[in-house]
Amino acid sequence: MSTATDNQGNWERRWHPLLSQWVIIAATTGNRPWQGAVVSDKAEQPPEHDPSCYLCPSNTRANGEVNPAYQGPWAFDNDYASFSPNAPVFDEADAADPLQRRASNRGRCRVLCWTERHDRTLATISTETMRTVGQLWQTEYNTLSKDPAIQQILIFENKGQEIGVSNPHPHGQIYATGFVGDTFSRARQAQADWAREHGSTLLLDLLSRDTYKESLLIAETEHFVAIIPYFARFAYECWLLPKRRAAHIGQLNNVERDDLSLLYQKMAKTYNELFQRESPNISLMYNAPCDDHPDNEHWQFHMIMQPPLREPDKLKYLAGYESGSANIVNPVQPEIAAERLREAFAKVTQREENA
Repeated sequence: MSTATDNQGNWERRWHPLLSQWVIIAATTGNRPWQGAVVSDKAEQPPEHDPSCYLCPSNTRANGEVNPAYQGPWAFDNDYASFSPNAPVFDEADAADPLQRRASNRGRCRVLCWTERHDRTLATISTETMRTVGQLWQTEYNTLSKDPAIQQILIFENKGQEIGVSNPHPHGQIYATGFVGDTFSRARQAQADWAREHGSTLLLDLLSRDTYKESLLIAETEHFVAIIPYFARFAYECWLLPKRRAAHIGQLNNVERDDLSLLYQKMAKTYNELFQRESPNISLMYNAPCDDHPDNEHWQFHMIMQPPLREPDKLKYLAGYESGSANIVNPVQPEIAAERLREAFAKVTQREENA
């Protein structure tokens, strides 16, 4: 997929306004001779129901509980959670020591099964099931955000063996935590500072720029847009944003929620078309923190899709420089990535219209 035109915009640093850090655009790195590891999608077609899968309906999970004979999306508490409402509470001495500081890791972890079908993904379920997935996203957020012990809710999906998924059944997760994480804290501060200085919403102002209307736009629906951000950290990173102010998915009406769900599904199909395979992906839903911080009112809801592929058979690794500096090197100019995704999106649209 690399071409000579990738050198356009090479050797640039682009400012990431939410993370307050530089992203390095180094398109020539995408053209390096590659003798490293490659990946493929040669796995056998999975069965409709896998008796050994812990997430399939009616199967017994690792902790001995039996799944219901569910159909469509289904959610439950993670059996092996990273956060727990039963986490220990530490005293003031633990919080006071600057070199050995610790605090409670309270929260809830939820597993979201998209469908009972073991052989499906969000790209291949029906549109009606995809709408129900969107309803599940919203219901879970609304329920968890009412818990006064929860300050942040991250809904996400790790898809594909390249990501390190522990179970191939189509599913996502929710980490609802009793603290606000670093990325959310940075993004909240950035959006609040922008609002105070400009009297407007950072991400909506971003969408008003000509480059997002022209070279960085992938697709647009009645209520949402799909873009490659000017400061994309990963080669084919895509952001889905509502056209109006909304701090979290709970503030979307039913029509907007369905619009988001179907656009997300179409982007999943678009990645499959681009890479000519079932594309691995990390998807992240950025709702405003749900603590009582006054700056939450300036947050703009958005979703980010970050496939780890730079080419169909090559992963984007974070090695020495990026791990050491925290400045990501993107090997594909965002404008070129957007052009390729627009072409793939158009092919998916044409195929759906002809079906």
